[in-house]
Amino acid sequence: MNKTTRFLLVVLMVFCVALPMFAGGQRDSAAGLTVVRYLNQETNPQVVAIQRDWITGFRQEYPQFDVALEGAPAAVINQTIATYTQAGAPLDVIHADGGSAARLAAAGRLAPLDDIVEKLGGRDAFFPGRLLIYNDRVYSINQAPTSPTLHYRTDIFEKHGLSTPRTYQDVLNAARIIDANEPGMSGLGLPGGENRATTIYSGIFMWGFGGNYYDADLNVTTNTREVREALEFYAQLLQYAPEDASGWAFNEPAEAYMAGRTAMLFLWNGADLIRRQNPALLEVTNIVRFPAGPRMHVTEQGGRYISIWGESRNLEASKAWVEYIFRPENSIKLTEMEPGMYPPKTHADWALAERSTADAFRLYGDALFNEVFKSAEIAYNQIFHAGGIAPSYDRPRETGILNPLIDAVWGSNVYATAVQRVAYGGWSVDRAVVAMTEELERLSAALRAELGL
Repeated sequence: MNKTTRFLLVVLMVFCVALPMFAGGQRDSAAGLTVVRYLNQETNPQVVAIQRDWITGFRQEYPQFDVALEGAPAAVINQTIATYTQAGAPLDVIHADGGSAARLAAAGRLAPLDDIVEKLGGRDAFFPGRLLIYNDRVYSINQAPTSPTLHYRTDIFEKHGLSTPRTYQDVLNAARIIDANEPGMSGLGLPGGENRATTIYSGIFMWGFGGNYYDADLNVTTNTREVREALEFYAQLLQYAPEDASGWAFNEPAEAYMAGRTAMLFLWNGADLIRRQNPALLEVTNIVRFPAGPRMHVTEQGGRYISIWGESRNLEASKAWVEYIFRPENSIKLTEMEPGMYPPKTHADWALAERSTADAFRLYGDALFNEVFKSAEIAYNQIFHAGGIAPSYDRPRETGILNPLIDAVWGSNVYATAVQRVAYGGWSVDRAVVAMTEELERLSAALRAELGL
């Protein structure tokens, strides 16, 4: 069975499970409740358990409302939303990536959330990058504003006389030394497959060199010296990753680190995974911010964005649900469960986190607040701030320009393809960059036309 067939079967199964529930319309006639359909991409059982606890509390406060959890894995969440829409099935609250949320906001498919934000303290109550704003209206809230950090083996570094990597060159030098002198261990783990993971990681390194996909006017800007330097550097790093990194995506780098195959790991929630799967490894793991590039110190701000479908038949109930899950006393439960993936969204969240005695917080130690949470200071949200990266900048800038075209990058993985071609396919950097730029310009033009931009 090929990948296309497997994908279609997954979407079909999700849709067939959900469709009977849609047939009941706006209300559950047996219980007399207005039911919010919450289509989300959470598959972690611990997160699902928290969501079910939220539903219990939500129903106690709003006995006239209920919530139906409907799951679709991250790999198919966007296609599932599209399938429901094309079939005319009603949607209420959706949980998608930032590129999709931006595209849907620009297309007029989402309901404004400004009244919810006001109930939560207003825009100033939120940290930067938590609110997706388009034409001065809030259309989505970032539930997982996480940033990759560097995890490294202190015992291996001490053995070879290496200090904490603070720059890209530090990472390269350490990877080269460890790779050459530590039997059975590669210097670092990075994804090199033609997939979203490689797109994200290689994109961060591109920003560190001062390159970017788009400028503030949403013009493609990849055919530059900075992007060439970054692509060549990432391909060089992959020389010190395990050979099978050519097919790696999100999971494999963490698995390799926990198995002792690599000495460095870039990940959002590495300590959370280590805590669950190999807790002894935390004793010899240090966590620091993403190292600085030659022109800019930057990391990525990721996220899982909560939005309300503009044509929701249950708008009042949907808004009540979104406001409920972002209340600090409810939001903090995700942070306490997995702080690397769900850092504080608001100042009130942060205050609760500082007082928390959660086990996960103790395992992180000082690195949680000093390195992991404060990575937001150098985090770039390319969806919210088009043109916020340039060779002359030393930190990413907040332009406030929404970029719905970023979906063209994520949907095609054109940069990951360029990485593959240079690192494993024998292409020159120049040839790969030109081909990537031509394809990205074509995809961006098509998306502009679709959105009427």
